[in-house]
Amino acid sequence: MDYLTDSKMENVKFLVKDSPENKHENKDISEYHLLKSMWKEKVRRSTDLIVPFITYEGMKGSLNNLHWFFDVGYHFRDALNIKYEERKKNKKPYMVWTQGPVISFKDGDLINSKDNTIALQVTYASPMGWDESAGVMYQGNVTYKEYAIKDKAYELIRNKTCNQMEFLKILITGKME
Repeated sequence: MDYLTDSKMENVKFLVKDSPENKHENKDISEYHLLKSMWKEKVRRSTDLIVPFITYEGMKGSLNNLHWFFDVGYHFRDALNIKYEERKKNKKPYMVWTQGPVISFKDGDLINSKDNTIALQVTYASPMGWDESAGVMYQGNVTYKEYAIKDKAYELIRNKTCNQMEFLKILITGKME
């Protein structure tokens, strides 16, 4: 099993870009630290998100993650554990986007880089999950194929395996080690 420890993930730090619409404005929050802060046995979903903010107009949604290297679109909300939930304040219901701690990319997910030169296709995946007996977060696994895109043709470069958090880092930074 691949468990997250501080020593293994000390270099997985990437900041959320600020924008006027972003509630993270003036905060030094990283995707990694936000997720890690929720790694406990019982956790309430956070209203802080690993994406800057979410919009939905007409029939098109956006995670507004323009600083991410790969085009991880609105349809990857489940993989990123982002949900639109009802909350209550002073007994009045309202809807809000929330973030859960478990990343879960799945078999078949195909994600192109924003410049359409690289694509990653997940061929096997197991989700992250809380290991109650060990009291730690199991990071899951992602096996994927990396393709070069040339003239709309996909050319296989390599197969690779990593954990879900490392895969998220690749999607954000584009750095594949």
